[in-house]
Amino acid sequence: MLLIDRDKELDRILALIRSPKDAALIIIGKQGTGKSRLLAEIPQLHHHRTVFLRANAAESHWPYSGLTALLNGLDDPILSQFSEELFKSSTPGIEASAFASLLLGGLQRRTTVRTVIVIDDVDELDPSSQTVIGFLARRLAGTGLTCIVSMREESNNSPFAHLPSMTLSNLGPSETVRMLESIPVQRTSTAEIHYVAAVTHGNPLAAKELYGYLMELQLRGKYALPVPLHWKSSFDSELETSIAGLTRFGRDALDLLSLTYRTSLSTLEKISSDLWSGVDELLTAGIAVSSGPDIRVQDQLLRSHVVAAMSATARTANHQALADATESTDPLSRHWHDTFLTAQRETSFSLLRCAVDLVRAGETQFAVEYIERALTINPWEGETAARLATIAEMFYKRGEFVYAKRYLDWAQRITRNRSLTLRLCGLNFQIEFMRGSTVRPYMVLRLVKEFGHLDPSYSFCLLSIAAIYHAERWELEDARDLLAHAEAFVAVASSEALAVNSRAKLLVEAVSGRRNHVARIDNVPEDSSAASLLLQGRALTYAEDYTGAREVFNFVRNLGEVSDTNWTETARYFAADNEIRSGNFRAAVRLIQEIDTSESAGNYHRGARNASLLWRSLVLGDDALTQICLTEARRFASSESHPAVAAQLAACQGQFALMRGDLAEALAQLTRSAEIGLNFGNPALLRGEADLVEVLVRLGRHRDAVRALSRLEKRANGLNSRWLTLSIARCRALVADGERSLELFGNALEIWQSHDPVFERARTILCYADRLRALGSTADAKDFYHRAKVLFDESGASAWMRHVDSLLLGEPAESSSAPRNPALMLLTDHERSLAQMVARGRRNKEIAASLYVSVRTVEVRLTGIYRKLGVQSRSQLSALVMVKDHAEHRSDESEFSLFT
Repeated sequence: MLLIDRDKELDRILALIRSPKDAALIIIGKQGTGKSRLLAEIPQLHHHRTVFLRANAAESHWPYSGLTALLNGLDDPILSQFSEELFKSSTPGIEASAFASLLLGGLQRRTTVRTVIVIDDVDELDPSSQTVIGFLARRLAGTGLTCIVSMREESNNSPFAHLPSMTLSNLGPSETVRMLESIPVQRTSTAEIHYVAAVTHGNPLAAKELYGYLMELQLRGKYALPVPLHWKSSFDSELETSIAGLTRFGRDALDLLSLTYRTSLSTLEKISSDLWSGVDELLTAGIAVSSGPDIRVQDQLLRSHVVAAMSATARTANHQALADATESTDPLSRHWHDTFLTAQRETSFSLLRCAVDLVRAGETQFAVEYIERALTINPWEGETAARLATIAEMFYKRGEFVYAKRYLDWAQRITRNRSLTLRLCGLNFQIEFMRGSTVRPYMVLRLVKEFGHLDPSYSFCLLSIAAIYHAERWELEDARDLLAHAEAFVAVASSEALAVNSRAKLLVEAVSGRRNHVARIDNVPEDSSAASLLLQGRALTYAEDYTGAREVFNFVRNLGEVSDTNWTETARYFAADNEIRSGNFRAAVRLIQEIDTSESAGNYHRGARNASLLWRSLVLGDDALTQICLTEARRFASSESHPAVAAQLAACQGQFALMRGDLAEALAQLTRSAEIGLNFGNPALLRGEADLVEVLVRLGRHRDAVRALSRLEKRANGLNSRWLTLSIARCRALVADGERSLELFGNALEIWQSHDPVFERARTILCYADRLRALGSTADAKDFYHRAKVLFDESGASAWMRHVDSLLLGEPAESSSAPRNPALMLLTDHERSLAQMVARGRRNKEIAASLYVSVRTVEVRLTGIYRKLGVQSRSQLSALVMVKDHAEHRSDESEFSLFT
């Protein structure tokens, strides 16, 4: 099993090992958090000798058993005598303090190489060994030892109290899912993995055990999840200890609460007034939590343990008591408890009806329990399929694609209704559309051809949505074909479906570049749905009305009540792309940061997400993050066969390679982008061909540059695009020579209008400055470089600003931050900039705000810097950097060496 999401912890351990100081570190974590797995990784981090000791609980009553095992592992001649003394001594209790002092002297006389001591579960060693090891851990200076130990919890009277420590927390939901997906199994279900992650709260061991248990049930033909969970785990003894001190009333209340996800307080009062004291006891201990009139067990593992510990007779009696108490006041709970008393056909349908209301209310885990219980009772009936289809649609609208997919797949396996098959397959396609997966148009057309006549209204809507999907992939012929097939069902389409179809046609025209005008939000009908508004905004983006699109996206994202969460989530991506295209990089980075930190946003539009994250890393100049984003983006583009994403990635990399002056890389990427882009028709979609012309000019390939410009002009003929007008004007100036080029640059700047992207004007001014410098007009060039820098600053293009600075200083970009300490050469340019910010006294929160990244990202980057430099604190890093103000450092040099 992979070690997931422990990079920060491993970096701290490595920094400790590499530190010139001999020190100790305590790793604290509850059972199952992965302490042993983390410690097992330590020998792979370094080249020093490692002595590994795992505590044996069976020897915890033998004095010095742990210490003798450690000394034997060290296998040092000087220390052997101490081990022999422990074995030979007839005194059962040697004075620990005296022995520890002698042993410390022996350790300091060692002449062997540096050694890393790793002790797992040190708190399970015998007390004498703990005392001696804890004494030594505080006095390791001069011993050549680094000591790393783990324990479940730290107490003030522990021999290891107040030593440097690091707490292992549970994994996050996405990390738990990744961990479980790495486990090889014969048959797996994504929904089960997500359910396990939620129930176990990210505890790695609990997640692994529960997942294994569910896989065993599947092998026995039990596909529904067992709810409430009741399984034997390695946590049972610890869980029983945690509730051993409860009074009888507290345990009775806990037994009742564990039988359902939540229970109303009034229900418990009806059963027995004596339960109130038990409820208070559970709330005080943190075992249960209340929300309004309801109360539930907080830890689902504890709930599972309690249910498993109850006898079958006790469970039935408690269900009966709860069912009687909820008969007239809480039909939702009544139906649940009835299924454990009389598992009839109708009771399962009652649970499914209740589940619809729970999904609508956003109570996912509660709803899942009701659904799985219903499937346990009546899994294979046709009416079950119809109800599951409704539930799957509800989950889809809330963005819960994992559970939507589980229940629509289940319904597809059991239904014989051809009309329902159409809706289920269509819903499956819609989920893939939202995820950004590849769905070929013939798949949708074949489905509609076979089943479309059974539900023509739904077929019309599905074809319109599929057309939108292909328009967003810039596959316009496929989109038009789907819309043409939709015309056969237009007579029976609903008003909302007609509105979506109309917006789909509008989007296709806008993507093609031949749409002259798209109405803004103030000209759109007031009763328009969120989907219609969003498509209107997207068409505005492609029509290059960025202000109008921004208004629409802001409106959709701020809607209070939206029946379909998918559209509001999609608005994030559309809004970010709108800001990138408008040249408002600062706003774009902020929106992409919002996407990156959102758990739900990761479920949507994976291609667009990967491209956005890569663009942001390039804008910020974060080389390490760029490689991570690029690897993931390429993996997705290749696996999903997504030409538009592949072309966007190449165009993005090519533009920033051009900025850095890496012309060979820029040429390779932009050529690939241009080749793919020929299939899209509208060159304003990718926006890479103008950069290709500039690269060819810089390489001295004038004839190729002219050909590339001619091709761009030919493709732009008849298209209504201000970006094409501006970029072609710049390219014409680039391919011209001498005074003619200066004249054309002047024309290119004159045609710029106030609503045009500031970034494009800055690009033209930068190229103009380059040409002035090449023609010997250094004073004018300097002036235009400054103008370009101001405009890049206005648009938030910080990487381009640094590029202009490097041109003004006559050095490669980032050389103004060249390290004065040779050790800093180990760092990348971005890491050196981050180190300098720390040396100037800036806090992580301030650094994160200035770089438009999360504080977590700054922490990860700093940990990597600490590891590379072998430092342990901000003060050590600051001393190593020794940054002085750049202007002061340059005070005796020419201000613009480029022009001297």
